Amino acid sequence: MSTAQRPDPTDPAPRGSALLRAVEVMEALRAPSGDAWTHRQTHASLARYLLEETHEVLEVIDDPSGHGPGALPDELGDLLFQILFHARMGQEEEPAWDVDDVARSFVAKMERRNPHVFGDAPEQALEDPADVDQIIAQWHAVKAQEKQQVQQDRQDLESSGAAPTRPRGWAEGIPAELPALQTAAKIVHRARSAGGLEQLLAAADAAASAEDAGDWGGDLGRALLDLVVAAEGRDDDPETALRALLARTVRELEQGTGA
Repeated sequence: MSTAQRPDPTDPAPRGSALLRAVEVMEALRAPSGDAWTHRQTHASLARYLLEETHEVLEVIDDPSGHGPGALPDELGDLLFQILFHARMGQEEEPAWDVDDVARSFVAKMERRNPHVFGDAPEQALEDPADVDQIIAQWHAVKAQEKQQVQQDRQDLESSGAAPTRPRGWAEGIPAELPALQTAAKIVHRARSAGGLEQLLAAADAAASAEDAGDWGGDLGRALLDLVVAAEGRDDDPETALRALLARTVRELEQGTGA
């Protein structure tokens, strides 16, 4: 079957077969005989679409009653297009990578971080497999081990002169464009996983006590950080919570029930 040929929708197929068709569709679009707009795109030119599609997914999640029943799978399909697009362009890079590398990365990460499901002795991974707090703690511990390994590998490269020395910290690698609450949640998560939450809060206390703290709302920022710590401690995202509340508040006001 050519990459542009449509499969028979009446044929029974195992779950996930549509994903293979999606890969074929992406391949056809990027092929020399495919779509001219698709040919012109790069990772950088697609970045804004990735952000837009992510926000459209979040709008449906934050206010599901304000959208149709098929809105979430439809918006997730748009987001999937972005993932497949970036993976297809990866085939043209050096070294090349593709959608299978993306899937393998996902599988390997889930298997490492969920030994109670995928480990050699899953029944021994947790004292109580039904205890969500234990599962979260296990996830954090494995992720911390991964970070330590990455740091060790980087140090080995730096000591060999193969890579430049870079400053490291709990904020390293977090996109500057990320909202402040989400950034704070990531930093708190990393600090807690490394056993450094008290150190982080002490540094925040010092920053909020600076002479100019009154000029930029240091006390308010410190109070917000405490809310982030509480949210992260129960595995909630403060950014999502506030965004969802605002979406529902606006809908209540528009419906005239907020009076």
